[in-house]
Amino acid sequence: MSENDDIDAEEAFYDETCRIVGQCCLMLASNGAETDRAQLVYQLKRLHWKIMQLTSESHSGILMAIEQLETAEMYEERTGRWRE
Repeated sequence: MSENDDIDAEEAFYDETCRIVGQCCLMLASNGAETDRAQLVYQLKRLHWKIMQLTSESHSGILMAIEQLETAEMYEERTGRWRE
């Protein structure tokens, strides 16, 4: 795999992650809900759980979105550890 292929794969992964977050925002907005950070993280966690149930596989794009959106306090609550 060439360096350009690596860059293309990273960009595609990032684009997919952004698409998922955008879809989550649109879903919340269409239901009249707030699209604040905590709500996005909560909904993404729910989505990740459902994907895990259906496929028995983790979705790295959703996990990346959760990690990027959650605050240090959310991270500590989720993992029991303080974010480094």
